[in-house]
Amino acid sequence: MDYSFDGTGGFRIPTGIAGLDVQLGGGVPPGTTILILAEPGANSDMFAEQFVYGGLLNNEDVFYFTSEHPVQEIIDEMEEMKWDVEKYVEDEQLKFVDAYLPRFYSVLPKEFTSDLSAKDFLKKGIDSMGLLKACVKQPRSQKYRGVVDSISYFLRAYNLNSVVEVIEMISSIGKATGAIHLILMTAGMHDSVTENTLRHICDGVIEFRIKERGSEIERTIMIRKMRGMLVPNRTISYMVTRKGIELETTTRVL
Repeated sequence: MDYSFDGTGGFRIPTGIAGLDVQLGGGVPPGTTILILAEPGANSDMFAEQFVYGGLLNNEDVFYFTSEHPVQEIIDEMEEMKWDVEKYVEDEQLKFVDAYLPRFYSVLPKEFTSDLSAKDFLKKGIDSMGLLKACVKQPRSQKYRGVVDSISYFLRAYNLNSVVEVIEMISSIGKATGAIHLILMTAGMHDSVTENTLRHICDGVIEFRIKERGSEIERTIMIRKMRGMLVPNRTISYMVTRKGIELETTTRVL
């Protein structure tokens, strides 16, 4: 199957997070699969939404596979940040793949599911892993990027080898097409072997951390690795603002 498209030369693709692109010298190499390993409350979901919007502004098609949040909730959050994504959804430049609702059809009371649309009803009983594989393998003729939110759900629901297999599929298709993929994972939810396995198979690893310092909360990221690049040899502070995630771009003297 041909997944290729033109324009995947040896350049860097901006992530859409300006401070991160500065730290990386303009962005990441085409075909990079990035693991976002984030502590709860570190706003990695906002980072992913910013990554999505950056792709749209870069004239890329984007898919967002969600198993953790309702699609409308993600759209509402992005609209609240003034990232106008409704028009991209209408134009199908941004496509959401909903693996969230099917997870709860069997546990929700009937009064919550009685007025489901026919389209939503057909999703009932869909295998999430099969849905993810189908999403990833879908041929695309334009440059694109994708988000998987989150791989932690799959690690809870499937064995590690199955999850590794699908990430390797994502990575290999990314390398064939030049597409960049973001895979979200919750830090501390899984054992160290699982975390290190995913760190190993992904091209890039960015870790989001939170630390209490007196009465303040300090948020930092560590770029653990990025294929084909020298990464900063320090952690980088970031703030959560009305404009999204903003990284510090200068070194503080302590």
